[in-house]
Amino acid sequence: GLAIFGLAAYLSFFSVGMGPGAWLIPSEVFANAIRAKAMSVATFLNRVVATLMTSTFLSTANAMSWAGFFFLLSVICVLVLAFVYFYLPETKGRSLEDMSLYFAEITGDRSILEAEAKMAREREARFHAENASTPSFEPVTVRSQQIRNAEALKEAKVTGTMA
Repeated sequence: GLAIFGLAAYLSFFSVGMGPGAWLIPSEVFANAIRAKAMSVATFLNRVVATLMTSTFLSTANAMSWAGFFFLLSVICVLVLAFVYFYLPETKGRSLEDMSLYFAEITGDRSILEAEAKMAREREARFHAENASTPSFEPVTVRSQQIRNAEALKEAKVTGTMA
């Protein structure tokens, strides 16, 4: 009975903390310039920890008792949940670039800030080059509709990231 309660507590706390956090947090922390490689490393380390947990599960559970082992896992998950809740910033309504800049600023990582600024300048130069080379021969009504659509997009809000 106690082991079942410990298992249920572990699964409950894992589902709101470590479970999704192991995938959501790395995807929002790393800058665009290194995101693919960093996510590969994060996924690799996730699998290493899963392998260690799986390979030591039976011996640890037998040494502690099943109920004690699941309660230990529950406590670890509660601690991770508290860390995520109190120490990680809210990302709702922020772009990935904003989060990269935020983490670069609080860690003092000038290389990320410089790389993001360089990418922004290149994007802006590309945008101006594309718009300058293609003259617009659209009727006024179509152009005014496009301007209204662009203004509506500026007011749009993105939701649904880590809450």
